[in-house]
Amino acid sequence: MIAAPAAAAPAATALLTWTAAAAPLSRKGPTAAWSTASARTIPLIALAAWCSRHRQCKRPHMAAVATRSLVKDSGLLLIEHLNLNVSSTPVALEFYEALGCRRDARRPMTKTLHSNCGALTQFHTPSPENEAFIAGAGPQQWRGCIELRYADVSQLRAAEERLRRLQEQEHFRDTCLAVEWQEDLQELRLRGPYGNSFRLSVATEELAAGLRPGTGRPGSEGCQVLGMAALTLQVPVGAAAPGANFYAEMLGCAVEERPNGAWAVLGGPMQVQELLLEEQEGCTGKELGEHMAIYVRDFDACFERLLARGLIWVNPRFVHLDKSTTLEEAQHYSCFRFKDVVAGVPTGT
Repeated sequence: MIAAPAAAAPAATALLTWTAAAAPLSRKGPTAAWSTASARTIPLIALAAWCSRHRQCKRPHMAAVATRSLVKDSGLLLIEHLNLNVSSTPVALEFYEALGCRRDARRPMTKTLHSNCGALTQFHTPSPENEAFIAGAGPQQWRGCIELRYADVSQLRAAEERLRRLQEQEHFRDTCLAVEWQEDLQELRLRGPYGNSFRLSVATEELAAGLRPGTGRPGSEGCQVLGMAALTLQVPVGAAAPGANFYAEMLGCAVEERPNGAWAVLGGPMQVQELLLEEQEGCTGKELGEHMAIYVRDFDACFERLLARGLIWVNPRFVHLDKSTTLEEAQHYSCFRFKDVVAGVPTGT
């Protein structure tokens, strides 16, 4: 189980272009049959990070149509952060703190905002200096739902109170912020100031154990939220299954079929997190620039598989942080990025 994202752990990142993710089945590179010419690209975004030591934990039975099992020593260790452009850092900071997050105070406010969402997960936003640079494109919206979990009902209702107080503030009145308590589900449905959808609910005992390790990030001690439990990502019709296959074959993730054609990519501490690929009529999968960061096992092999298919990518916006184009560079930066999840990856190779 991950005690905290290791600073030295290599991270692989995929920005939101969409294709499908599949699990690496061995450390061997892809065979000649893995031709990019036969692959269909659907834009998605995925950032993968690496951690060398992680205790394998079993996930209890879940209702599902079908499940592909995780290959030993591979898979998703942590959905670590979600990066979304905003037009105002102070507005973003107030909103995330109302959710129960706490800013990483080691970083000055002139830098990228890192808001600790529990002990292990974060939200990232651009620095104030970059706000002018991205102003033309406007704030980013995650294409789906962001699910946060809380320790108990009192903590959840306290978040509701903080969010309702935000609605009364002048600088939030013209935003998209909307709060709705659903009594039958005992959960809070929320639209953030920039239009992002959230579901806030109380964690199960297992999920709480996974998201609340003995030691967390510095500055996360005051968080009043356990963490990010799930991300739903809307994908084009027909893309969920090949998308899950991509994550399974290329990154070694466990995947599970869900009702209505959806597929879940499973992982995280004690296997309590998931990325749910949900087909949506009219969704194009076009790249919009938002990204998530994930930690993966078998970092080197994941990089080599993606490199062999021509899918490794350098984000020109973050070249001051990393520019991994070779395995040696990826190991140096502890990070690599990809932005296309592609269909056409063979299974069982």
